[in-house]
Amino acid sequence: MRVKLFAACAASFLFAVGCSTERPPTSAPRTANAQDLGPGFHKVRDGIYTFAPDQTTTTCSMVVTNDGVLMIDSCNNSLDSKKMLAAVKKVTDKPIRFLVDTEVHNDHTWNHFVFSPPAVVFNAQGAAEGMKKGLDPKRAETLAKQSPDVAEVVKNYKFIAPQIEYKDRLTIQLGERTFEVIYLKNVHSEADSIIWLPKERVLFAGSAANVKTMINLRPHVRFNDVFAGYKVMRALNPEVVVPGHGQPTTAKIFDEYEGFYTLLMKRVDEMSKKGKSLDEIKKELKMPEYAEWAGQDRLGVNIDVAYATLKGK
Repeated sequence: MRVKLFAACAASFLFAVGCSTERPPTSAPRTANAQDLGPGFHKVRDGIYTFAPDQTTTTCSMVVTNDGVLMIDSCNNSLDSKKMLAAVKKVTDKPIRFLVDTEVHNDHTWNHFVFSPPAVVFNAQGAAEGMKKGLDPKRAETLAKQSPDVAEVVKNYKFIAPQIEYKDRLTIQLGERTFEVIYLKNVHSEADSIIWLPKERVLFAGSAANVKTMINLRPHVRFNDVFAGYKVMRALNPEVVVPGHGQPTTAKIFDEYEGFYTLLMKRVDEMSKKGKSLDEIKKELKMPEYAEWAGQDRLGVNIDVAYATLKGK
């Protein structure tokens, strides 16, 4: 499915090709430097900002247009979401119209309630079901115990599923910007999306590849699907790649992760052919070339996926 959704139609959840209506005169967004917004913010292009304090924290982003803001993911935690909301208000007086998720996991989606309403939330088909699988009904209660500031935010928590789920591909036209939302199969979660801005050549790549971090791969992920996703993203020829975790980078991260996964599968295959069991492989296999990567405790789940990929399971 390839459709265009325009901001004026979103309130009533109407899809159309060429949908239009009279709009009041628009004004250009205010310019702001990343340092004006606070630690962890990066300015990618005029009106495009990301927020991730370090290489492991979930990235959330805003893209400002003359007709409003489109956000990507709802931030790592509720306090980060409030920081993003404050940053949006510093940059523009326009509302957050759309929030597009790159996946279904809590660190990307749990804080929908901070932005929606009024934002309309988009995700790929099957996202709501995937979100519910990972939902802890006592999460808000547990988080509230962290601090009074957190408690103040999460007291308003409400589960917000995507109001719109798309299949395969979606085009969103908001103001002067075009957003191509593309589904990737089995690269990280039950429903993964990338968001491509062709004019700006900026790609929001989700968690198919992050910044020098071993990813917490789920059992359903297969490296042949991940490599197919990298091929799709490379073909777009992005100048800037925003990962699901960490600061903006370039398409080099696809090469880095493909190299890591290829070497990992080679070593798993060699050990398997020597008669090693999966448990033995997980105990003995080492990846010293990637010792500086974060998330070393996740090597085991990466080995699981390598083994399943090789066995065709």
